[in-house]
Amino acid sequence: MKEMLYVTNFPPDTPDEQLRELFADQGDVLALERGLEEKSGRPYALITMASEKIATKANNATNGHLLDGYHLAVSYPEVDAGKDLTSRQRRVLDELKEKLEETDKVPVRRLEAIVRLCGTSFAQALMEEALALEASDSALMLGDGSRKRTKGGHFFYLARYRVAPPIRRIIYNRKGKMPAEEPAE
Repeated sequence: MKEMLYVTNFPPDTPDEQLRELFADQGDVLALERGLEEKSGRPYALITMASEKIATKANNATNGHLLDGYHLAVSYPEVDAGKDLTSRQRRVLDELKEKLEETDKVPVRRLEAIVRLCGTSFAQALMEEALALEASDSALMLGDGSRKRTKGGHFFYLARYRVAPPIRRIIYNRKGKMPAEEPAE
C-alpha cells in the first residue's frame, strides 16, 4: 500500500492533530494510527494519504522536517524490493558513499537498501543530521566507549529505529541484501 507512510522520530507527546495537520498540507489524510516500537519503545505513526502521488509528495516534503527539536523520519512501511535504482537514487547513493566515507561492501549495500526502500529525501535528511552530529561535541561513541563513531556509524545508528521493522530487518539483519523476488504464478 503505497499510500501509507511510516513516520518516526517525533516528540512522544505530539498530538495526533499536529501530525495530521503537517501531512494534510500535502493532501488529504485518510487515517492516522499510532503505536510504540516493540524494541525501542519509541512512538511511530502510520499515516494513510489519499493517493500514492500525495503520499510521495508528503514523504518528500516532511522527511527531515524539524518538529520541536526532532527531525521527522518518513519512509514506507512495506518493502518494494523489485524496483531498480533510478538515476537520481544512484546520484544520492554516490553522494552518501562519498560524504559518509563508506567503501566497504556491507555498508555500501546497506546505504543502497536505505535509498531504495526509504527514498532519497529520507537518506539525505539522515545524512545531514549524521554529519552535523559527527562534527559536534555531541558525537556518539561506540558501544564500548573506546572511540567516537565514524560518519557512517552515526548515519546507521540514527537510521536504526527510523525505518519500518521490515525495512530494518533488510538493512541490519540481512546486511542490505534484498529479498529474492517471489516467482510469478
